[in-house]
Amino acid sequence: MKILVTVVEERNFTRAGEKLFIAQPSISKSVQRLEEELGVTLFDRRMRDVTLTDAGEIVYEHSKEILAMMKRMQIGIEDLSDSTAGHLKIGLPQIIGTFIFPPIGKAYTERYPGVTLKIEERGGLLTEKLVEKGELDVGFVVFPVDNPLLDTEQIYEDSFVLCVSTNHPLSNRTHIELHEVKDEPFIVFAKTFALYKIVMNACEQSGFQPNVLLESTQWDLILELVSVQMGIAILPRVFAHKLKNIEIVSIPITNPVFKWKVGVITSKKYYQSTALRRFLETIRKIYG
Repeated sequence: MKILVTVVEERNFTRAGEKLFIAQPSISKSVQRLEEELGVTLFDRRMRDVTLTDAGEIVYEHSKEILAMMKRMQIGIEDLSDSTAGHLKIGLPQIIGTFIFPPIGKAYTERYPGVTLKIEERGGLLTEKLVEKGELDVGFVVFPVDNPLLDTEQIYEDSFVLCVSTNHPLSNRTHIELHEVKDEPFIVFAKTFALYKIVMNACEQSGFQPNVLLESTQWDLILELVSVQMGIAILPRVFAHKLKNIEIVSIPITNPVFKWKVGVITSKKYYQSTALRRFLETIRKIYG
């Protein structure tokens, strides 16, 4: 089952063999033996790419569940000892990883060196799904989260500010209302980011659709472009003070006031290992 899952995830028999340190012919034979045992064909071999049959899809999904169950069984056994050890798989979107995670990772690994952290850089929606399925132990996401199968805990909150160049006509303002910049060119995060949706909703609340000049996945590039007067940006306050030697000004937005809220999610269904409980405790100590 592990071989089957790896072949599907790698989309290639050879790469699956390399990842598992098993020769490619042995990978193929293992899949054939599984097919013989179940009496079904798992892969459509007429296709050039790795393609599951309908039966293969069913076996693949159940295999993931069984492997996850075996992992949780092993975790439960390991928890009988007093030491905190094992592995944690953490869903961590890029932006949250940059601004929120470093002090958590440092404090946790220093306190519990026996635990190996594996970071999965995923978007918020995919992180929710993987935590729900037990494929990730914990995830960091932008709130709100509306999923009754998840336990949620907000850990961080920051106000949005308007970022402009120091040479911009608005740079001397002590505060601003969002409708005042409706005619300005906006530099925003890509549509796949939760931050994009938050800013768009705030603009809509203020009665306008922003003139988006450019979208980016890189927060530092956004600020650099603002500094050379290509446009303005609306970002959480912590972003504006992260870069050094950059000519921008951050101005509090007084109407509407909206927040960047970050939290952690865990599954209500699956057992929490000692390593995970200690990880959550570490988060609360830092951001409590």
